[in-house]
Amino acid sequence: MMRRWVSLVVVMGIGAAALLCANTRAEETAPPDRRIPEQMACLASDGVGVVQAELVKDADLKLGERSLGRVPAGSRVKVEQVKGEWLWVSSDIDGKRTTGWIHARNVGSRGTKGAPILLLEETHTSRAGQIQSAVVLLRLREKHGLRHIALEGYLRERRAIKADWFAAAAGGDGERRARVAARLLKEGEISNAEFVALAYDDVGLEPIETQAEHSVTMEAEAAVAPFTYLIRIAQTSLAERHVPKLQQFNAELGKLEGEAKQKKLSEMLDYILAADPWTDARAKAMRDVEAARKLSAEQHLARVEEIVERARTRSAELSAEERRAMEANLAFWRGRIAASRTMVESAGRIADQAGVSVVAMIIGAAHTQGMCRMLREQGRPFAVITPLALLNREEASDLPWEMFERKEQRLSVYSEGFMETLLKAFKKPEPVTSEPWLQAKAELYLFTDRIAKAILVPSPPPGGGKPPFGFATGALNGRWVAIDPSRIRIVRDKEEDPNSGRAVLFPAVLNYNDPAKRTEIWVKAGLNSTPVPGRERQSVESMLLDALKEVQKEEGKLDKKVEDKAGRVQVTVNCTAAFATTEGAALRVTIGSI
Repeated sequence: MMRRWVSLVVVMGIGAAALLCANTRAEETAPPDRRIPEQMACLASDGVGVVQAELVKDADLKLGERSLGRVPAGSRVKVEQVKGEWLWVSSDIDGKRTTGWIHARNVGSRGTKGAPILLLEETHTSRAGQIQSAVVLLRLREKHGLRHIALEGYLRERRAIKADWFAAAAGGDGERRARVAARLLKEGEISNAEFVALAYDDVGLEPIETQAEHSVTMEAEAAVAPFTYLIRIAQTSLAERHVPKLQQFNAELGKLEGEAKQKKLSEMLDYILAADPWTDARAKAMRDVEAARKLSAEQHLARVEEIVERARTRSAELSAEERRAMEANLAFWRGRIAASRTMVESAGRIADQAGVSVVAMIIGAAHTQGMCRMLREQGRPFAVITPLALLNREEASDLPWEMFERKEQRLSVYSEGFMETLLKAFKKPEPVTSEPWLQAKAELYLFTDRIAKAILVPSPPPGGGKPPFGFATGALNGRWVAIDPSRIRIVRDKEEDPNSGRAVLFPAVLNYNDPAKRTEIWVKAGLNSTPVPGRERQSVESMLLDALKEVQKEEGKLDKKVEDKAGRVQVTVNCTAAFATTEGAALRVTIGSI
């Protein structure tokens, strides 16, 4: 039976794109599953921005009953309005910009098994992409009852991720929870899914991977193994005519050092690869970074397996080390494909539970194609959502590789400044949100914002303007951070200027339950703007969009310190703080408080 496959890439002005995969049978007349188009409409409506769609199959553009023409596969269209079952789009037809309607069945799904599964693609280093995806998750929660986020990298063997400690440190203030979670997301410390879990009690993170499949890694030797194999294959095509040029290369290499030698070596390898048109073409394809980013794990594996087979048929001479490196490369891609299967099965079990309206599944882009195929085969309704930062290759705000490697090791991305002091108080970190250092940093931010606003906003300050300022004993004790309210005092931002803004100064004890690791850190905090009344409070979505603007405006490489050049940390939009190892060092930082 003939199948028609339609895919649509939807790019939202907030910075999220959705690839909505529909699978229909030409002969079927049953209406498509309306849940996915409705869920996607909430992401494209309410004036959030222009939506773009890319068709991978010819589609009719209509005005009433009249067809305005066929939009060819691969065309990019602007979706300007979502109305019921129809998308109002504009596209070039015969060289003219034409506007009309495309039916929503082109973005629906015939799959009906369980709740819809929305695959949220991500580049793990992209802070902008993480924020954009968090907006998508937020809207799905608010408008379509999202309560389950299936998370790649969250292993079944790990203990459950809970946020009760975060809620307790926030003192019951939901806005404070959202603000601090947004700050941690903007800094790159937590992911989109973790933001939602910290900000809301009614959304849970679901483990969908296993330790065995997730722990497969690709070392440097394995990563370059395909190129090594291509060189060995090309060498079987070298002939007498190549010898003089190779001798010339060797003579020149003996006279060079450093970058010049490396450049000459690359030239020689290119010369060898060109001896065989097959290896030359494969090497050029593998060097195309943009094309490689679009390949699925299955395509990566197929490419490597093709090279291995070519080496066998050409009897290429390979060392034992080179063969082991290639086996490691193959094991990595096979492991990620197996992980895709495990993750789809895990998400499917969640989608089949009673009362589940939608499941969001956070995945790396290399998993997308294989997972779409598996979901189609299982008859499940699904869609793929891609952040605009990923689609447009916005890399300026990405975490540098060395900082991402720290994140891979479940450490803070920041290794200097006050984070260096904080990290020294902890050991053997757990998965991100469960890590002691992350929990301590979050508690420190929450307590700092809570203290500053409780004392500096009212006039006069509570408790007669004296310690403990109305705080009960133990009220500022978290899981990892403890602050004695009796040691809080009000100071001037600039000690020498009695007319400067007010700030609070206090010590915080990290790891206070462990005498061997107890560490004291001094905090000076103030308000850089007056918090607005409750009725005018900022929505969580606008907090995220503000964080996105901050990230996109950043210039240059991300610093290893979370502090700015003046030693200040923006804890929330209203609260700025300085963290130091001594009281004097904290006092000397001017935080710009009002």
